[in-house]
Amino acid sequence: MWTLSLSNGLLITLNTRYAAFSFTEHYVALDVMPTWSNRISRFVYEKKSGYPPANALKELILEAGKEWYKKRSRRISRSFSSQSILEEKAEHNINPDSIKPNKNRIPKLSADQKKALRRLNINMDRLVFGDYVREIKKAYREMAKVYHPDKGGDGDRFKEINTAHELMIQWTENPKFRSNNALPGCWSYDGYINRWSPPL
Repeated sequence: MWTLSLSNGLLITLNTRYAAFSFTEHYVALDVMPTWSNRISRFVYEKKSGYPPANALKELILEAGKEWYKKRSRRISRSFSSQSILEEKAEHNINPDSIKPNKNRIPKLSADQKKALRRLNINMDRLVFGDYVREIKKAYREMAKVYHPDKGGDGDRFKEINTAHELMIQWTENPKFRSNNALPGCWSYDGYINRWSPPL
């Protein structure tokens, strides 16, 4: 979303450590946690009917910028202007952890590998948090008990399970993961890298 990059100047000015952008049918919200405090400040803008969230966020950013410049025009320092705005918008009932993005290690899989996971009845979490080689072999043994022709199972289904097992064992020889700092349901900003991440 292009307007998120537009907000970076404001977030830098407010010494933002973390931020989260969310929206509903009626409003957009920008939650900001500065580097010097764990308290969240919430900037809210009411959406007009049929107004896209990006346009409402742009208005929110412009409004917050005007407030900041108004304080600066009274010869208040930059840092005090930022602190003053953040204190005015501070919300005491928002948990600071709610806008700290979680670092997620996500397996990089092809479409065929994702299909193989489903054939072996393996949840993605088992690749992330467990010993993935052991988890794949364990899942294969469990499926083989059910579908092996010698046990009265479906021969065609067993061939599919065998192919899926071979494909996932190949993946374990050179596993690839990607890291994603993100929040569920809203865009998240990390001030250390000055970058927004899409929702999980």
